[in-house]
Amino acid sequence: MKESQLTPFETWVKKAELQAKNNPGLYKFKLGLFAVLGYLVIFSVLSLLIVLIGGTIGIAFVSSTIFLLLIKKKLIILIAISIWVLLKALWIRFEAPQGYELTRRDFPYLFNEIDNLQKQLDAPKIHNVILTNELNAAISQTPRLGVLGWQKNTLILGLELLLVLSQEQARAVLAHEFGHLSGNHSRFNGWIYRIRMTWHRVMEAFDESESFGARLLKRFFDWYSPKFAAYSFVLARSNEYEADKISAELTTTGVARSALVNTYVTAPFVNEEYWQHFYKKADELPGPEYSPYYGLASFLADNRQSDSDVSLRIEKEMEIETSYDNTHPALKDRLSALGMKAEVPAIVTDSAALIWLAELYEKVIEDFDKQWLSEFSDSWEERFNYVKESRQRLAELEAKDKSELTEEELWDIATLNEEFNSANVALPLYRVFQSRYPENTRAAFAIGRLLYDQDDVACLEQFEKAVSDPYIAVDVCEYAYYFCLSHEMEKDAEKWSEIGQEQSEINQQASSERKEVSINSELVEPEIDAELKANFIDQLEKYKEIKKAWLAQKVVRHFKDRPVYIIAYTPGGFSFSYESQLKEISESFESPVDLFFVPTAGDYKKLSKKVIKKGQRIL
Repeated sequence: MKESQLTPFETWVKKAELQAKNNPGLYKFKLGLFAVLGYLVIFSVLSLLIVLIGGTIGIAFVSSTIFLLLIKKKLIILIAISIWVLLKALWIRFEAPQGYELTRRDFPYLFNEIDNLQKQLDAPKIHNVILTNELNAAISQTPRLGVLGWQKNTLILGLELLLVLSQEQARAVLAHEFGHLSGNHSRFNGWIYRIRMTWHRVMEAFDESESFGARLLKRFFDWYSPKFAAYSFVLARSNEYEADKISAELTTTGVARSALVNTYVTAPFVNEEYWQHFYKKADELPGPEYSPYYGLASFLADNRQSDSDVSLRIEKEMEIETSYDNTHPALKDRLSALGMKAEVPAIVTDSAALIWLAELYEKVIEDFDKQWLSEFSDSWEERFNYVKESRQRLAELEAKDKSELTEEELWDIATLNEEFNSANVALPLYRVFQSRYPENTRAAFAIGRLLYDQDDVACLEQFEKAVSDPYIAVDVCEYAYYFCLSHEMEKDAEKWSEIGQEQSEINQQASSERKEVSINSELVEPEIDAELKANFIDQLEKYKEIKKAWLAQKVVRHFKDRPVYIIAYTPGGFSFSYESQLKEISESFESPVDLFFVPTAGDYKKLSKKVIKKGQRIL
């Protein structure tokens, strides 16, 4: 990939790789300083807060005259506001990961494994162990004092992972995760590993917070966190190799290899051969034939992958190159670093789930099934009804004379045939649609996709027509890029890549300008459809917390046909913090367009005044 095609993140990582290669000591020194920078900012804010509080108290005790002067001149209000802003900026709550709680009393075999690994690796204490529905494992650290730290460590185990791995393989996976935090190996590496997670979560928390103080710190962390993540990426990648090495040391190289290979090749097997078939039944049945996790356990027991099937999946995985998408290297590089070749792992007879969950194994499976049914029964039924109604509509459309179909009906008959019949049936229908509406970019993209699947070079002509649509341009370019690449059309592939990257950057800019509304945003009187405006008013009238409301529109540079609105509202009653009320309104209010709410109180006064001035009252 050429330098011009690299993302900013990839460019930063490449520079860090070069520095780490040329002078590892200097790289680590600079990385340590960079890591400390985040804490310097946090503790500077904390120190300022202590000075403000301490100074105010000190003035009150030392000189009542000065203190009264501060009150008279209303300077005490400014000090109080500053203290409040800084406190709110620092007081960010981090939610710990949620899942099925596993306790020491109920699952002694699992906790015995955890205790042994902690002792062997001098790893931090695990405070909580949860089971999720993923084919994965991780250790999550949740700062109990917000940005000030004091981590709560949660071990996350995926039920699917425990179902497909043996006890020895699962122990190797746990050893890998504990290896990231090991005190027996590089403490610096472990510290950087924790800092990467911390600053990323701090950035996310500031992004979600609406307080004025948080927005100030957000600017710093929006700049700092991505750059730190990129600069520390090199060390984080090496940590993955180090954790693999630890895994092999604490088990055996053979077990570590089989755990890696089994995890990589079984995930697609479970998805393709079990879950896809399971969910496909929603097209035919109003409810599942059997409980999902009980069914998965039975499927894995009765349907072992053949050696030839596993070999093919291994070959596919070994073709994948290590990228900058995440710190985990590709399978071939992980095995190479351990000095091993990929081999078909032995068949797992007794899974880690059977051994570690022991006599509560069936109860856990039953509880997961109950949870799944409570969460997804409605969506299953919705899919069943959608398919039933869609097939009925398709039958009605098929009975009509195609020359009499409206634009919408002709489009529906093509898309429904593609979804429920085949591409061979849909393609001629898309061509009929295109002959009537030659400027339609959706039709060009649909035809291009189907021709791409047929390896027909004519797909590129369709992609040329479709790429003018900014809403689908990135997807169009991706199809065209891979087609050209597979047909050794390097110059054309590069052209499509550049177009796609340009559109992707525009999409990111569009997303950024829709992410927030601030006092610096340009607002105007709203241009809004009468029906949508009436819908907004009807919803606003149902909120007891809203007394008055004004509507304004944010001026955006990209995708101007998708407006961004902002509603300023006068809240009922008094509160020291309107954020919980604001969050509740924002999450419950239904809008087909981007919409922000700000109360006319608290940290939002200036912005709400601007909305009132530029917009119009609607309640």
